[in-house]
Amino acid sequence: MAELVFVLADFPSAPGAAGDGGDAPAGTPRLPLLETLLARARVAPLHTDWRGWLAARASSGLLAPSTPAATVAAAWELRGAAGREGEQVWLASPVHYFAGLDSVHLHPAGLLRLERAEQHALAADFARVFADSPWTLRALDRRELLLWGPAIAASGADPALYAGSDPSPGLPRGAGAGALRGLGAEIEMWLYEHPLNLERRGRGELPVTTLWLWGANAHSGATSPVRAAPPARPARAAQLYGRDTFAEALWRLQGATIQPLPESLDGVPIDTDADHIALLPLARPEGLISALQQLEQHWLPGAWRALRRRRVARLTLLVGARSYQLRWPQLARLWRARRPWWETLA
Repeated sequence: MAELVFVLADFPSAPGAAGDGGDAPAGTPRLPLLETLLARARVAPLHTDWRGWLAARASSGLLAPSTPAATVAAAWELRGAAGREGEQVWLASPVHYFAGLDSVHLHPAGLLRLERAEQHALAADFARVFADSPWTLRALDRRELLLWGPAIAASGADPALYAGSDPSPGLPRGAGAGALRGLGAEIEMWLYEHPLNLERRGRGELPVTTLWLWGANAHSGATSPVRAAPPARPARAAQLYGRDTFAEALWRLQGATIQPLPESLDGVPIDTDADHIALLPLARPEGLISALQQLEQHWLPGAWRALRRRRVARLTLLVGARSYQLRWPQLARLWRARRPWWETLA
């Protein structure tokens, strides 16, 4: 029987973003269905993050271990400059910063998705401005671009985890972080009055402050690219819904496709012979609480019905560093009292 999985892909890492275990801001709504799931489910830590979980779930041994950036490069069969051995690749996400009261913050809507023409224009101008450098930027026609460069031990975290907050904890770490941060500063100066940004401001859109470099290995040098296996489907192929470059890359390497995310679970045809995985974005301009209310109102009611009627064997929620798994018999755990969601997820 199928499993239904909700991945809260952008659960914030900033301190206090989901509550600090104490009092929530005045007016914070309780979410009964989410709180019931959190109370009755079996909780387990994730050994990596949701991307590592998805890679292990999707590959079934078909893919060699690699970084998210190398996986994406392999899926689109892209490489850096010809003839350069031992290169490393990073995901390069266009972002917008703004000045807070005492520090720079990543704008709540600052994860920018450039149009195809904008990406290619930016990559072409990067090649001109940084022609004498070891760096190569390639357009991907997704939210991220790809950056190739020397094999250095440095990488940032997923920028979505810091939307609306101080981005400092997510900036490049590792022995070579200085080089990567230095490149980020150069990119920021290059983009400051870039014609692309002048056009975006003229259209009332947020300009690109810099490219956030992440998705590589911060503990060693270059990583071997993922080798795509011949298209093959696992015995229980999962249907994946959402919009994420890395997730799409995993499915491309298997000869499969990722489906658009419907407005609610009603738009997902539950097939009892296949698992269903929905990537639910939390990094929205309207904030985390609004995104969780969408989960409560449009996804969890149908999930509870499917579990009660035994159309799915298990309901799984991946959030932060934890997995919550709920089976039909666990619905009877009435003695497990609900706690406010912000306390459980803190």
